[in-house]
Amino acid sequence: MDWSKTKSIFIGVFLILNVFLYSQYLNTYSEAQKLELLGTSKDIEARLKEENITYVDGLTESIETPPYISAKAKKYSLDELPANSNQNYRLINDYKLVVTFKAPIKLISTKQEATLNDFLRQYVYEGQSFELWEIDEEARTATFFQRFNDRVLYYNENGEVKVYWNENGEVFKYEQSMLENIEEIEQKKSIMPPLQVLQTLYAKNLLKPDSHITTVKLGYSTLIREPKTQLLTPTWKVRVQVADGKEEQYFVNAIEGKVIDIPQDIQDVEEE
Repeated sequence: MDWSKTKSIFIGVFLILNVFLYSQYLNTYSEAQKLELLGTSKDIEARLKEENITYVDGLTESIETPPYISAKAKKYSLDELPANSNQNYRLINDYKLVVTFKAPIKLISTKQEATLNDFLRQYVYEGQSFELWEIDEEARTATFFQRFNDRVLYYNENGEVKVYWNENGEVFKYEQSMLENIEEIEQKKSIMPPLQVLQTLYAKNLLKPDSHITTVKLGYSTLIREPKTQLLTPTWKVRVQVADGKEEQYFVNAIEGKVIDIPQDIQDVEEE
């Protein structure tokens, strides 16, 4: 490993991070004042109850503070991929792996998480590093997001697996991109507790009456993207089932407390 180059990269990341965080200070100050007006966690619990907004248990439990992490997009090499007589490998721009099956793999069910996870572990390169995110029965696809230390990397174009099956429930292809050299940055910050996350969403009128918060989970989203590396920040994902049965999803920066807009239509790498 070229330690001088690695050191330079980390110094650059730290400088960018410090400038970025300072620039966000003025933007978040007014948001903090709004939250203060809402009061304590007991106050937000009372306000949610008044509007019949319910939520899952365990939101008052303590959460271990995760660090920032840095990572770089994996550049694939066909030589590193395991030999498999039923799989054809193709690379797009070296950063996206496309695998097709000569004989498609039959799934027991395309609706069961356990079945899809089994497929991932058995047939997908480094499949244990990914977690099921979404099943689209109409498109006949399943999307998996990469994870680090059991925390999902939300909507990262460099950390995704997409599995495709035919009308017979047989997988004929998957596509993959990965992050590698993931490192914790020893600069831990206090994170917002889950109830304060709900407080933030409530203050912005994003929580509707008679809704149910089904998930409040900590993961990571990209804070800074450089040509050779990314800086990722702890991020809360909140899923809400509203009164009409539809589902809404929000992401909150767990350190700054800002609601963030994560692009949820990951763009495919264009083929040269």
